[in-house]
Amino acid sequence: MKRFVLLIAGVFWMMGCSAPIAAPQPTYTPLPTYTPYPTFTPPASANSLPTARPISTATPRAITSSSASAQPTTAGSSCIPWKDAAAHMNETTCVRGVVYNTNQSGSTFFIDFDNTRASFYGVSFKYAWDNLKGKCVELYGKITPYNGRPQIILDKQEQLKMCQ
Repeated sequence: MKRFVLLIAGVFWMMGCSAPIAAPQPTYTPLPTYTPYPTFTPPASANSLPTARPISTATPRAITSSSASAQPTTAGSSCIPWKDAAAHMNETTCVRGVVYNTNQSGSTFFIDFDNTRASFYGVSFKYAWDNLKGKCVELYGKITPYNGRPQIILDKQEQLKMCQ
């Protein structure tokens, strides 16, 4: 029995002589970053015209009688569907369709009418419009090709109208 007590005492003595086990050190956790609350943009009514906002810092020009010339002047003119725009290349006309999506890349604003990158689209280097997705719009101007794809370049806010 004396041997057993000595053995136990020896084990405890050896444990006391060994290096202490290091406890994990607490780590620094920074406070969470501040995320501002999202802003509220009231939905535009179906009958209201979309407001164009300038892309660049340049101030938009005032509307003059010469800037209204982007629209066809014939009273009975009607818009062509966006799917037929390729057949009217290099013509100044009105193109109508429901906006599939809009996209802004740098200082260029795109209005797409489907999800392919080969069909008609509208492009503006001066303005961007909010809340056009799913809305019927009419684009007035000359249909020109860009990489084989028909487009209308929107230089004036008046070139985009909501469908009547």
